[in-house]
Amino acid sequence: MARTVTAALEQQRRLVADTSHQMRNPMAALRLRVDALRTHLRPTGERTYAGVNTELDRLETLLDDILALAAAEHRAGELTVTDDPGAHCDAAEVTLGRHRLWEPVARRAAVHLTAEAAGPVPAACTDRELAQVTDILLDNAIKYAGDGAHVRLRCAAEGPCAVVTVTDDGPGLRAEEIDRATTRFWRSGRQAGTSGTGLGLAIAEQLLAGRGGRLELTPAHPHGLRTRAVVPGVPAGGEAR
Repeated sequence: MARTVTAALEQQRRLVADTSHQMRNPMAALRLRVDALRTHLRPTGERTYAGVNTELDRLETLLDDILALAAAEHRAGELTVTDDPGAHCDAAEVTLGRHRLWEPVARRAAVHLTAEAAGPVPAACTDRELAQVTDILLDNAIKYAGDGAHVRLRCAAEGPCAVVTVTDDGPGLRAEEIDRATTRFWRSGRQAGTSGTGLGLAIAEQLLAGRGGRLELTPAHPHGLRTRAVVPGVPAGGEAR
């Protein structure tokens, strides 16, 4: 049964990957043709040209995110029927590494990003998985918190779990929006003018679920959003809790 489920998951992943690859070729050709038209544009066509490029950028990002979601879902399903007891990382080290990467990005967006992590904080996942989840949470916080906002990145052990928390003091989400935030392609109406596909949190949720973890979203006080990536810890014996 495990082999059958794994094979079905792999077929699904390959279908999405192949579809994504096949769509990239005509999309790249389309972009080349659009770029070739630039020198023939009249001044009145500049706005339309810019809009076409924006839509092409959005489609390329959407393809990337769909592929990432398919890979996360495949991995989560695979781990349900197979064992991977050797996966572990120091969540504190990963957290500080992502802070160094994102701090210049936050600065350019006029957002104050700080980090707090006292390691080691063993987590039952790979450093790549945790880095991807942390990137998603930081990208959302920096993108939606707004100019002058403060974003705090924190990693700590809480009981048997390793927890990476991203808290911002931006506008946050309403209670009904938090309930829908991990739904695929869902975006708040207030974020209509901001780039994004609405798949980031769904990807993070799948990555965490594959390791027996979870994603928690709660309001921050007095305003803002707090997202917590909770991953099982690794006891002295080396196996995930």
